Amino acid sequence: MAMQIGKLVTDWYAAHGRHMPWREGQDPYRIWVSEVIMQQTRIEQGEGYFYRFVDRFPDLASLAAAEQDEVLKYWEGLGYYSRARNLHAAARQLVETHGGQFPSHHEALLTLKGVGPYTARAIASFAFGQQVGVLDGNVLRVMSRLLNDFSPVNRPQTRRKFQHLIDGWVAGQDSRSFNYGMMDIGATICTPTQPGCLICPLEAVCQGRKAGSVQLLPQKDQKLKRKVRYFNFYLILNEKGEVAIRQRPTDGFWGGLWEIPNEETKRKAWEKKESEGGGRFLFELKHVFTHFDMMINTFMLSAGAAPAFEEVQFISTDKIAIFAFSKAVLNIFENAWQNMD
Repeated sequence: MAMQIGKLVTDWYAAHGRHMPWREGQDPYRIWVSEVIMQQTRIEQGEGYFYRFVDRFPDLASLAAAEQDEVLKYWEGLGYYSRARNLHAAARQLVETHGGQFPSHHEALLTLKGVGPYTARAIASFAFGQQVGVLDGNVLRVMSRLLNDFSPVNRPQTRRKFQHLIDGWVAGQDSRSFNYGMMDIGATICTPTQPGCLICPLEAVCQGRKAGSVQLLPQKDQKLKRKVRYFNFYLILNEKGEVAIRQRPTDGFWGGLWEIPNEETKRKAWEKKESEGGGRFLFELKHVFTHFDMMINTFMLSAGAAPAFEEVQFISTDKIAIFAFSKAVLNIFENAWQNMD
């Protein structure tokens, strides 16, 4: 069974696999960068960021030598900025302690900053041909249906079980072709809705297809209700028309990015558009994080009337592009300038 699945997948990939720039060659650096970018990012969106990032930082040495602010600037708009900070830290770690070379085994790769089981196995398989299975969301869906397994795929024990199985399936196969093939089958055929079972290379061995339960799988435990947090953001302008900005601490959301002064508030005050800092209310925005929703009220006020915020500096608006901001703050700037036109 395992050998049959492995051959079906690798044969299909040879004929139908997707072309992607990071699949050309086996450069562990480009593979690593691509895998980190594509976490929480659609391929269509991420491909442009990949080209932009590796054009500026073409290798480990250039990334390690860069300042964190510049790395964050090239990550701007992708979100989940801890990924960029960890990339930068791991690049320096590799240069300082590994002679600028990637370890070839997935367990050694796990010692790098920000590299988890998925990324470690992806680099080990795609760059070094190590025979380990790579589990992403697409592969979990394929396996759930293939095995007719109703275990919730967001449970650690299910992932451990599937990891053990896929490690057996890849044995004896070309690791890159098998893992890329499983991902591509999930992305293009065994899709969340309206899967193309009739053209799937695994149809003949798919237990979910035989049981008629493909549309019911995969199963997931229900997530807890999302938390909502409320913030007032202040667009503070001085007499020169310069805007106040400050840099966030490296921990927490938007770590290391620049922002405009803000403060968290209570829902009732937020809904009344009340602000301790005063100022003229401009608009509200919503920004979605992985674990909570941020509701933003934006106020404009002059520097003389603004409350005291620590470590603020004023910059001219034409300098905004130099600094790395979150997408939420960039949206505030865009909406504010439109309101002022």
